[in-house]
Amino acid sequence: MTSPKIGEILKYLRTGGLFEVKKITNDFVILYARDGSTQIMTGKGGFDSVFAKVPSIESPRRDWNSGSAYPVSASGLAF
Repeated sequence: MTSPKIGEILKYLRTGGLFEVKKITNDFVILYARDGSTQIMTGKGGFDSVFAKVPSIESPRRDWNSGSAYPVSASGLAF
């Protein structure tokens, strides 16, 4: 991935958290955690080494009752 897009969901490789791209400038990208707890501002230079693209069809979601992970569609509905 060379250029992130606003609204794109990315995985932060250091923690595994999911972040949404909110703003892009000439030098920086600003991302917000999906749960709203954190924001990150990072330079475009090493962006690919810190973030990875998440497939738009599925993203992992944990079933907290069973401890198992199952796929969730992009709309957020389990299938």
